[in-house]
Amino acid sequence: MASAIANDSPKYRNSLICCSPRTVVESLSSSSTSGCVSADESTDSNYIPKSIANKKLKIHSAATREEIEKAINQCKELVLNSPQCSDERKWLVRYLVELRLRLEDLKDSDGQLRSKITIKGHHFEQQTNTGNRKQYCDHCSGVIWSIVQSSYICTDCNYVCHYKCVDDVCRICAHVVMTEKGQFEMNICPEKGLAAQDYKCAECQTTLTFKDSWNEPRLCDYTGMYFCTTCHWNDLFAIPARVIHNWDWEKKNVSRLAFQMLTLSWSRPYIDVENVNSKLFSFIAELEWVHKMRKDLEWMKRYLCACPEGTSLLSPLFIQLGDVNKKYSMSHLQAINDGSLETQLTELTEVCRAHITKCELCAGKGYLCEVCGNNEVLYPFDSGAIMCDRCNSMYHRGCWLRKGQKCLKCVRIDERKKLQVNDDVDSNLEFDIDKFVQ
Repeated sequence: MASAIANDSPKYRNSLICCSPRTVVESLSSSSTSGCVSADESTDSNYIPKSIANKKLKIHSAATREEIEKAINQCKELVLNSPQCSDERKWLVRYLVELRLRLEDLKDSDGQLRSKITIKGHHFEQQTNTGNRKQYCDHCSGVIWSIVQSSYICTDCNYVCHYKCVDDVCRICAHVVMTEKGQFEMNICPEKGLAAQDYKCAECQTTLTFKDSWNEPRLCDYTGMYFCTTCHWNDLFAIPARVIHNWDWEKKNVSRLAFQMLTLSWSRPYIDVENVNSKLFSFIAELEWVHKMRKDLEWMKRYLCACPEGTSLLSPLFIQLGDVNKKYSMSHLQAINDGSLETQLTELTEVCRAHITKCELCAGKGYLCEVCGNNEVLYPFDSGAIMCDRCNSMYHRGCWLRKGQKCLKCVRIDERKKLQVNDDVDSNLEFDIDKFVQ
């Protein structure tokens, strides 16, 4: 039975191990190492600034109120004595916030069994109803028997663990990591090798070896780091760097930390395609068309926001893609690859264009071509119109090329400035002559 449970565990998924109860016990005991972490070193879960590594700041989850208050005072002193904007102060401030949250939870629970625990950036809540789904502990990769075992789940990143494992959690919350970074890893599998990791797991610091198949090192394609089988369950996920550089949507094996970070940030606009790989627009026609429609939506947004009737057209999709930052999320790129986003944007732009051209308030803010004198109203989102970068005047593309790509309004402004400068020079000369004659 123990062999069947071990084989069913995600820890041994896609591995060649022939399980035995003894190896299961050894593997669970070897993965109990814990430590403090920093979001700046998300690939190293045990990272602590060297200057405070010997301060013994770690507090057990079962610590008393006096012990937590003592740790808070000690942490305050270290924050004041640490250099500004340093990694040491950044780590201490984050840990101080965690201690204060734990103190508030302890006050609310009056020393009883807490339904909420804050540790390593996680906001754990006790699970009361898990349903019929099977769950595995993210710390020890063991099965969670919901009938006889208490368990916690993080409300931010869905990290699940046993009640007995919450004290040894060594993985910082994926929500904290991605919020502080604000971007994806844009290098394809930045592998450094096992030697750079001292042949230890990047998360729990378990020693890795090729001799025992149950403790084989597993490469995370997103971070490029090696993890043990407890921290790497061979989860499959599309890698943002491969999508941006090669438009490769094949799913790769990632660690549990990377899986949680990518799942959490799937709908967040973190990817600036223009700065990372602008050539991708030339190879993916759908992406280029969506990018053009986003620019049109940006101009349409200025018209609709000033119109009482046009604000009703500002749908969630319009607000996301009409933003001026031009960034994409992985969900947007997947919708472009599927073709669904292009269809939605085409329908949205047609509806907005019809309102702007028919609404008296919006149509009154259009432009007329000064070259041809045609009564056709031009808008910045028209494909047959072009706008001057200096004065925002609109012209037909044919008229603009016929005038040698020169804006008539800008020419008049430059001539007016030259006349004004000449008048100022003449007035100064007359003043000097009169003074000399006197």
